[in-house]
Amino acid sequence: MTPEEKARQKIDQWFSDAGWKVVDRDNYEPNCTAVAIREGLLKGNLEADYFLFINGKAIGVLEAKREEIDPFSDKVCEQAVVYARNIPKIYQTYQKPLPFIFTSNGKDLYFCDFRKQDSCFKQIMTIPTPHELVKLLGINDYFSGLPTLRRKGLRDCQYEAVTELEKSFRSGQNRALMVLATGAGKTYTACLAAYRFLSYTPMRRVLFLVDRNNLGKQAEGEFGTFRLTENGDAFNTIFTVNRLRSSSIPSDSNVVISTIQRLFSFLKGDTIEDNDNDDDNEPTEEVVLPPNPNLPHDYFDLIIIDECHRSIYGNWRKVLEYFDTARLVGLTATPIPETMAFFNNNRIVNYTLEKSIVDGVNVDCRVYRIKTQVTENGGAILEGDKIKEETRYTGDVKTISNKETKTYTNKELNRSVINPAQIKLILSTYRDVVYTELFNEPQREANFDYLPKTLIFALNETHASNIVQIAKEVFGRTDDRFVQKITYSAGDSNELIRQFRNDKDFRIAVTCTLVATGTDVKPLEVLIFMRDVESLPLYIQMKGRGVRTIGDEQLRNVTPNAFSKDCFYLIDAVGVTEHEKTIPTITDEPTTKIITLKELLEQITHGYLPDEHLKRLAATLSRIYNKADNSQRNEFVCLANDDMKELASRIYEAFENNILPPFISTKEPNNERKGLVASLANHADARRYLLILAAGFVNTLMPGEDTLISKGFSIEEAKNTTEAFEDFCKEHSDEIEALRIIYNNEGEPITYSRLKDLENKLKMANNHFTSKQLWNSYAILNPNSVRRSSTKEESDALTNIIQLVRFALHQIDRLDSVVSTSKQYFNLWLGQNQREITDKQREVISRIVDYIASNGACTVKEIREDDATQAAQMIRAFGNMQKANEALQSLYTFVVLRKAA
Repeated sequence: MTPEEKARQKIDQWFSDAGWKVVDRDNYEPNCTAVAIREGLLKGNLEADYFLFINGKAIGVLEAKREEIDPFSDKVCEQAVVYARNIPKIYQTYQKPLPFIFTSNGKDLYFCDFRKQDSCFKQIMTIPTPHELVKLLGINDYFSGLPTLRRKGLRDCQYEAVTELEKSFRSGQNRALMVLATGAGKTYTACLAAYRFLSYTPMRRVLFLVDRNNLGKQAEGEFGTFRLTENGDAFNTIFTVNRLRSSSIPSDSNVVISTIQRLFSFLKGDTIEDNDNDDDNEPTEEVVLPPNPNLPHDYFDLIIIDECHRSIYGNWRKVLEYFDTARLVGLTATPIPETMAFFNNNRIVNYTLEKSIVDGVNVDCRVYRIKTQVTENGGAILEGDKIKEETRYTGDVKTISNKETKTYTNKELNRSVINPAQIKLILSTYRDVVYTELFNEPQREANFDYLPKTLIFALNETHASNIVQIAKEVFGRTDDRFVQKITYSAGDSNELIRQFRNDKDFRIAVTCTLVATGTDVKPLEVLIFMRDVESLPLYIQMKGRGVRTIGDEQLRNVTPNAFSKDCFYLIDAVGVTEHEKTIPTITDEPTTKIITLKELLEQITHGYLPDEHLKRLAATLSRIYNKADNSQRNEFVCLANDDMKELASRIYEAFENNILPPFISTKEPNNERKGLVASLANHADARRYLLILAAGFVNTLMPGEDTLISKGFSIEEAKNTTEAFEDFCKEHSDEIEALRIIYNNEGEPITYSRLKDLENKLKMANNHFTSKQLWNSYAILNPNSVRRSSTKEESDALTNIIQLVRFALHQIDRLDSVVSTSKQYFNLWLGQNQREITDKQREVISRIVDYIASNGACTVKEIREDDATQAAQMIRAFGNMQKANEALQSLYTFVVLRKAA
């Protein structure tokens, strides 16, 4: 390296440390915030050593010299001044001549503010940051002081998201959408964006909107642990972070975390208590802000909306629109069309779950299907069967004998009919297969105290409670720790999630939707769907609970018998994986309030009888009549002295025959209308019974029965995966080196680097093309021809790719890991070569056989890169490098390819 190059290397680092991106002239991009261009062009085809640009406009120049030249000399300083004056027309500038001039030799650094009349060069210790020069120049550009973002400590998707967000805001956009897969670090990305805006722009307050209060607590924790700051201090020691938990916001708050429900309450001046109860406060009509909200409209500079595919539209929209000066950033893994529209179709990053699996950010799932007779086809409650009947409207529960045989569909299961036998059969099947069919490669110790962390999705609270009780029975537990509900009724959900994440004795969590989105439980290895899901975004969010990666030791801290988390298992007990999902439409417009049946009956009773009330009453009566049994219909007749069906018919006929005078107000007699509904208006017991029938009943069979139809991994999915893999191998056998070698079957060595290249290309082609997923797929289709791995070393071996390709190309008729037979084949190799091999050679090469069996062929040169001593011993033992390499090649051919050399 020349003296000039050494000086430039130091200066490059100074610029980088100060937040400047250093690039060659040909690599300059004007959308970068702060750039130092090497060899910047001047008039007359001269070149300046460094040109400084902020937001595409030149702001300064630096003249670099080798170390032995004094950068403070008149000659060097004058040269730099000439450069500052000779700016070519192609460059935009803040002013001419350039205001800031630097000289340096990589050791000393001098600076001149050329705007001053008495401008002179003064020694400084560090390159100023872009933010410092922006302030010095008085540039009135909101985002001009942002330093160049460094990649260190960031995933590629996080770097892209923040970089593109800043570009978007600089270009004049005020709304931006980040689509980041579950597990990609959405909150961490939000922390980084908030830190940079608060540190380097005029922004002073950020609102972080969360979907639920327990996620607010989780976000508050992440702001506390975020340390990708200038000096490594935690975010919340530099800026004040407050979760909205009372009726005041501290005046020094920089980040406020809240749900939109709680923020609306705050704007109204309502009392706010720190609990999770306001999560469910969904408005039935467009919210109306008070005349003088508790915060000014320009209070927040930036609003970051987590899970933005959910509750920011329609009835809530006025809350966000009130803060009309704030820029908006949306975070989601599952955007819907309304999400895109709300953010002006400005999606700045689209990091999918499939891409995150390829990148190793997340793990893929394997689907295991359980089918039972009742789950698939429903069942019957026979006359005389004992059932426990719960009246939904009152909560009353009584044990009765069923009066008439009635069937129920699988859609009614766990809504209006609970069959404990169905729940027990699903859980028992899971118990029986968890260690025999799921976690058996390598085989886990079958210890149910350390059952893989399992999350069960239930249909509703009642269903969840039943699952908890039956799971205790199935797994033989009497304690209240092994299986627990995490629902809104179960207490402190945030603490329960923390315990589920960290505690060894809490193995099964049962939830409805509370843990369906946003919640991070990395040790989770099994999801059981005991409810169906129609919404595609919700389904993806629910699946996303299982995708998080976790280190082996961290996993064993909570599941001691585990090896590693290479995938998670989705136990489909309801067919959730077998049908198309819908993308829900959330109207951007506010909804009109629809009154409840109770309110309708009350208004009718007081004589408020417009057409729409009468028509809705008739429709409700018809619906209830059709789903009621004879005893319920007769009970209504006894209470109302009228028949539901006949009452509904009289209302419909009155409209058809146009015999009703128009309804104007309750001040009018309205006798014709009152006469139609007199049987309800005059009988409070009939109205109450109608409310009971409308709410319905939950019938629990005692005990019920069910039978297993089938259980197992998806054959169709396995077939699709293996067929796609075999097509890939054939199509790319000429262009991918490792595939070419295997396809030609000539015994040419396949090294570690060639195998890694093939592994990466397979992952890029299809996220199902991992060795373990492919191995499992072939095991499902050809159980007698595939040997499952018994140790982690076997299942992790890179040479498994060779076996898979050879099996796919029908070069071998049995699929087993090379590692499992390496010792046996090594001994056979020694036997074939025993006349030619010495004891010393045997001793040296025996240390390498395991590496070759796991990682492929190697040469002495490759061994030397890892272990120079081992390589030297190989050469000494075999006489020279060529003979040592011949021995290694022979061993690889015999042990891995199982052929004579």
